[in-house]
Amino acid sequence: MSFAKIHSQIATSNGAILHFSTGAIVQVNGGLIIDNTSTFSNDGNLTVSKNSTLPLAGTITIQGTSSVSGDGVYRIEQDWINDASFNGGASTVELFGNTQQFITSTNNTVTTFNNLTLSGTGVGNNRKKTLTAVDARTGTNGILAIADRELETQTNDFIVLNTNAAAVTNTITFGSEGFVSSAIPGALIRSTNSTTAYNFPTGSSVGTVRYRPIVLTPNNTNPTDYNVRLNNVDANSDGFNRSSNDNLICDANPNFYHAINRSSGTTPADITVFYIPANDGVWSGIAQWQNANTQWNDMNITAANTAGGFSTRTRLAWLFTNPGDPYILTSKRPDAPVLNCPEICENSTGNTFTAVGSGTTYTWTFPSNGTITSGQGSGTATADWTTGTGQVSVITTDASGCASLPSDCTPTVHVLPNVSFTYSTDGKEVFFDDQTVGSVTWDWDFDDGNLSNSNDPSHVYLDYGNYLVLLQVTDVNGCTNSTSQIIELMEDISVPNVITPNNDGDNDAFEVNTGSVTNYQIIIQNRWGNVVYESTDPTKAWDGKSNGILVAEGVYFYQIKLDKISKSIQFQGNVTVVY
Repeated sequence: MSFAKIHSQIATSNGAILHFSTGAIVQVNGGLIIDNTSTFSNDGNLTVSKNSTLPLAGTITIQGTSSVSGDGVYRIEQDWINDASFNGGASTVELFGNTQQFITSTNNTVTTFNNLTLSGTGVGNNRKKTLTAVDARTGTNGILAIADRELETQTNDFIVLNTNAAAVTNTITFGSEGFVSSAIPGALIRSTNSTTAYNFPTGSSVGTVRYRPIVLTPNNTNPTDYNVRLNNVDANSDGFNRSSNDNLICDANPNFYHAINRSSGTTPADITVFYIPANDGVWSGIAQWQNANTQWNDMNITAANTAGGFSTRTRLAWLFTNPGDPYILTSKRPDAPVLNCPEICENSTGNTFTAVGSGTTYTWTFPSNGTITSGQGSGTATADWTTGTGQVSVITTDASGCASLPSDCTPTVHVLPNVSFTYSTDGKEVFFDDQTVGSVTWDWDFDDGNLSNSNDPSHVYLDYGNYLVLLQVTDVNGCTNSTSQIIELMEDISVPNVITPNNDGDNDAFEVNTGSVTNYQIIIQNRWGNVVYESTDPTKAWDGKSNGILVAEGVYFYQIKLDKISKSIQFQGNVTVVY
C-alpha cells in the first residue's frame, strides 16, 4: 500500500500522465484540475477535500482533452465538473460534502459514473447533490447509492443503465429517506430487463418535503426504459386541471402528482404509487392525463396495499398506450349500481326496486307517476305506481361522499285487465259469464256468503232480492282488477183482470204484486178516459171505488210504471169490475 499527500491547495495536471495504483491513498486538500492532454488513471483511493480558501476547493475538474479512467475510488467534497473524458470502469465516485454539491459541465459533457455514492450530513439545500445543465448516468454495472441525501436533477435526467433491480439504493427509514428530485422535464430513468420490482425513490424538497416513490414491475424481460418524477405541486398549477376528468373521478390529490413514462421499449408494467393517508388523504384510484382529450382518465381497477408507513395503489399491466405522462391519486367514483326494475301493474302499490353497488348509501329518483314510499337511502326501494311508464334512476355514494354515475331503468308497466261479466237468470239461479280478456284466475263474491273460483260459475240464491256481485280477476301479467254489478232477482209481476168488490172476501180489490220497487205509479181510467183511481204506493190495492163510491160494472183500463234496481218497467191492460 502506498500513501501520497499533495500539500498544494489546488493540484493541477497540465498534460501529465498520472497513475494511482491499487492500494494507493491520495489526499488532495483542495481542488484537483486535470487539464490539457492529461492522462489520469486511478485504481487507488483519491480524496479531494475542501481544506482550502481558494476557488473550486474540494472540486475535481476534468477539462481540455484529458482522459480519466481507472477502477478506484474518487471521494469528492465539493463539485464534479467534467468537460473532457471520464471512463468509470469499476470505479466509485462518492460525493461526501456537507454543503450542496454539483455535477456539471460547461460543454454539455455527460458523465457516466460506474458507482455513484452520496453521503454527508448537510441539511436543507446542503443535503443536495445537484445536476446543473447536464444529464448524468451510472454504468451498466454501476450502483446509485443515495443514502439519506437528495439527488437533485433539476430539469436534467439521471439515468441508471444497470438493469439489476437493486442498482438503486436509498435509506428507507420512514421520514428520513433519500430520494431523487426533478423539475419538469427532468426525471430518474431506469433501464430494465426483468420482471422484478424496480424502485424509483422519487421525492422533493420544494415546499413540503415529500418522499413518494414509484415502483414499476415490468411484465416481461424485454429491454425497456422508464422515467419517473415527483411533481410536488397541485397539478392545476402545471395546467393539468384536476376537475377535468372522464366523470369516473370525484376528486384528485391536490398535493402532488407523478410523471411516469416509458421512454423506450414496449413492455407493459405494474405501476405502484406510494402515499401517506394522514398527510395526503385517502385515495381509491389512479388516473392518467391524456393529452388527446386534455383530461384525467381513470386507470380502472387498482389494488390497495401497505408498505412500511405508506399506503399504495397498484395498476396491473399498464400498457402506456395513451400519451401523457402525469399520473395522480384519485377518489374513484363508485361504479354505477346494478339496478333491477320489476314488471309492475298500473295503479299498484308496494313495488320493489333493488340496486347493488359499492357505495354505502343510495339516492333514488322516480318519475311523477311513481312515488317512493320506503327505502330512500338503501339499496331496496318500495314505490307506488299510477299509469304509464317512466325512468327510475339511482346513484350510490361511498363513505367519503363520492357519488357514482346514475343507473337507470324503465319498468314495464302492464295495463290492468278490463273486467266485465254478464249474467242470465232462471228463477233464483243465476248464470255468470266472465267477459275479461286474458284473465287466468277468478274470485267471485255472490253477496250471500258464497264464493267461487270458477271462470263462469252458476249460483242458486235462496231468496229473491238484489245482490251486489263482485268479480276480481288476475291476468297473465299478474295484474288484478275488479268490477261489480247489482243482480236483481224479481218475482213475477201479477195483475188481476177481474175484481168483484162486493165485500165477500174473495177478489174484492185490484192488487198488483210487484215485489220490491224503488218507484211506482198506477192510473186507472174508465172507457171515457176519466181517472177513477191513481196511487204511488205499491202496497195499496184499488177497492173499486172512485171518490168513495163504487164504480159501475164494466171494463176499466190501467197504466203501471215502476222502477226496479236495475231497470224500469211500463205496462198497461184492462180489468173488469163485476158485482
